[in-house]
Amino acid sequence: MKILDYLKYIGLFFIFIIVISFFTTLINLTSINSIILTKISIILTSLSFFIISTIASKKSPEKGYILGIKLGLLMVLILIIVNLIFFRSKINIDRIIYYIILIISSILGGSFGKNIKRKLIK
Repeated sequence: MKILDYLKYIGLFFIFIIVISFFTTLINLTSINSIILTKISIILTSLSFFIISTIASKKSPEKGYILGIKLGLLMVLILIIVNLIFFRSKINIDRIIYYIILIISSILGGSFGKNIKRKLIK
């Protein structure tokens, strides 16, 4: 996979994050509990990792889970850098579990995308 392809998927990732942020902000205007809002945000972010890896693995000759690991680690690294620089948030066990969930979601998306590709070929 070329570097430009990775940049395309990172751009798609940022679009998903902006949409998720907008969506959670709208939900926050209602009187929903912040714990529920956090869980919705985690689910939507995991779903975005899954979707991006699924799309990427359909178009890639690599194995799906390897592409999922690469994309997941790259996007998590970007999230960590953004959180450390802009939000000055510390890395704790909750964050580590959150990042592991995102990477697993990306791996599953990569594998799922390859399986869809194989079924479409048959």
